[in-house]
Amino acid sequence: MKSIVIFVVSDTPTEIGELLVKAGTSVFENSIREVRFHPFVDDKLSIDYLLDLAKQENGLVVYRFASIELKHHMETEAKIKDVPIYDVMGSLMETLRSITGEEPVRNLKSSRELDDHYIKKIEAIEFAVKYDDGKNTSDLDEADIILIGVSRTSKTPISIYLANNNYKVANIPLMPEVEPPQELFEISKNKIFGLILDPNHLVNIRSERIRAMGLTGTSNYGSYERVMLELEKAQQLFDKLGCTVIDVTSKAIEEIAAIILANITRR
Repeated sequence: MKSIVIFVVSDTPTEIGELLVKAGTSVFENSIREVRFHPFVDDKLSIDYLLDLAKQENGLVVYRFASIELKHHMETEAKIKDVPIYDVMGSLMETLRSITGEEPVRNLKSSRELDDHYIKKIEAIEFAVKYDDGKNTSDLDEADIILIGVSRTSKTPISIYLANNNYKVANIPLMPEVEPPQELFEISKNKIFGLILDPNHLVNIRSERIRAMGLTGTSNYGSYERVMLELEKAQQLFDKLGCTVIDVTSKAIEEIAAIILANITRR
């Protein structure tokens, strides 16, 4: 049985990888000696450094990149360096089983059985990862809940929170230049929730995001005109779909999730 270190790497916050790895360490607790988090890795040299470190320390790199270029670099270099990697769009449990040689334990740290409830939670988290940010729109009808909205309306954290409550959630970003997936019009509107945000608040959030990424100068992404255009187009889509719309301004993730679940329960 191998003892490994897991490196969670992303060019964005690592929250999805963290939640998935937490699920993995719960059932491979004898083989995983440490988990290290590396958010905002946005250059190839940093990727090379982390792969070399993982090679030295018998590590698995769990990664998710918004940048196609960085994703390709990670996969190419990992193959050259012979470092095991896992894209969070895949199946973590099978990857851990393969590289550690350990079978998942049947008792968690709380000494309870790995029962159907927990298995469903892991499946829901993996579903949320697979269908995060519009990465996959096939078989959307398998989702219990579908979240749609413009960028920075908390779609991903709400998805992960609901997944931790055993709901399979897909989330899809809306942009005026991109047609929404046709599948949305073929699914029950009761599953779909449109998320909106006060435009001034959204401008502030995007401006902070731009600064956090180290970008300088003006950006259309954070302009009031761009935000208003996106929100107006999103509302037009919500009207066509006839879906429930939730204003997430100043609401906690738990509060938004409670509203969604209350709607589902009533239906």
